[in-house]
Amino acid sequence: MLPSHIDVHFAAKPQHGLEKEERQRIVNATAKINGLISNKETLRRCEFPFPPATSKPIAALAKPKKDYIQCTFNKASKECQYICGTIQGIKKHCREEHRWKSKDKGGRPKKRRNQNQEVPWRIGVYCQRFFKQGPKSGYFEVQSPKASPPSNPGIASQDDQFKAAKRELEAALQKAEEKERRCIKEAEESREPNL
Repeated sequence: MLPSHIDVHFAAKPQHGLEKEERQRIVNATAKINGLISNKETLRRCEFPFPPATSKPIAALAKPKKDYIQCTFNKASKECQYICGTIQGIKKHCREEHRWKSKDKGGRPKKRRNQNQEVPWRIGVYCQRFFKQGPKSGYFEVQSPKASPPSNPGIASQDDQFKAAKRELEAALQKAEEKERRCIKEAEESREPNL
C-alpha cells in the first residue's frame, strides 16, 4: 500500500474501520519514514526490488497463492519473473512477450498425444504481491510452506537485512499501538492518574 492510500485503506469498515483521528496518526507516523515511495507515478518510474524466490512469505501481506504458474523464458540473460494463475494467461504472456508458438494445435485431445510436451513455464508456484492493482502489482515467488530452510543460509544480503529490520519495526509499531489503545488517558495532563 502506498502512503497516499493509507487513509482510505484504514477507513474501510469490514477490515479496519478506524476513526479519522487514528488514521491521521498513522498517516503522520508514516510521513516521518524516510525512503518510502509516496505515490503511483514515483512507483511506476522506480526500480522496485522484489524479494528473492527463496524468501519466506511476508506475514503482513495476504496469504500466498498456491499452484500458480511462472514463465521460464530468459530475458537478456535474466529469468522472466511473470507469474499468473491460469494456463490461458501464461500462454498469452509467452506468445506476446516472448513470441512463443505452441506445438499444440488445439482441438480435441488425442489418446496417444505426447503428454510430455515441453512448455516454457513451471507450475506449483507459491506467490504473493504487494499491490492489488496498478504499477508493480505483479506476483513474486515465495517459499512453499512445506519448504525446508536452506542448509547453509550464510550472511543475509543488505536487502534481506533491510527487509528484516522493516518487519521488526512494523511489529514494534503495531505492539505500541495495541498498548496505547489499552491505556486510559485523561484529557488534561494534570489529571492523569499516577502510576
